[in-house]
Amino acid sequence: MNLSVALLVALAVGADPKPEQLAKARDGLTSGTVEVRRKAMQDLIHSDLSAHLFPEMQAGLKDPDGEVRATAATAVGNLGAKAEPAIPALVEQLGKDGTKEARETAARALGRIGKAAPRNRSAVKPLRQAGAEDADPVTRTVALGALAMMEEDVPGQVAALRKYLHHDEALVRMKAAHALGMIGAPARTAAPEIVDVLEKETDGHRRGYIARALGNTGDPNSLPVLEKALKKETDPAAQGEMRGAIQKLGGKP
Repeated sequence: MNLSVALLVALAVGADPKPEQLAKARDGLTSGTVEVRRKAMQDLIHSDLSAHLFPEMQAGLKDPDGEVRATAATAVGNLGAKAEPAIPALVEQLGKDGTKEARETAARALGRIGKAAPRNRSAVKPLRQAGAEDADPVTRTVALGALAMMEEDVPGQVAALRKYLHHDEALVRMKAAHALGMIGAPARTAAPEIVDVLEKETDGHRRGYIARALGNTGDPNSLPVLEKALKKETDPAAQGEMRGAIQKLGGKP
């Protein structure tokens, strides 16, 4: 067996990472230089190493740097049920962190973990409180979406999220549309309002998220607006999202 074939076989069977890979990641996560810790945690968000570094990632929820804490919550949340022991730390981050991005990512992580571990409902009350009271409207929308992810009063979360589609801030409107898109068909009644959000959006990156939400909510009446938006879209990523949404709704991009 030549080297390339051996490598493919190792990847196919999910070979454990090498000790030196884990050691390098641990060194980055515990570095005294904040920029190194930020990059090390960011690298773990979509890495096969993350499943082997849960204790270190969970420790990152207590990092003195807000950006590291925010990224740690995202990385931990991506582990799903394996990250259930981190729920108390994430709840604390959601309720007390002075960095709004860290509260937002904690809310999203709690939703992902709660969806993967449905018997654990300890995050429901804190998410409800954040969805109603957090000072940051983005965190409020993400908390409502997290509750829906956990199948907690989905109609109630849809109704609450629809209000944020009319918020003054474009980012908040996009986050609300994205959360409704994650809910999918049960949020179909919100599609006309999401269409309005798409038509008003001036940022290509956000238009992509909004288009995806329209595809996920599944209202074919959104097709004409999506097709019109695609014709004038200049952002490649947004174009891809629009094509995907049009296909989901039965159109031909």
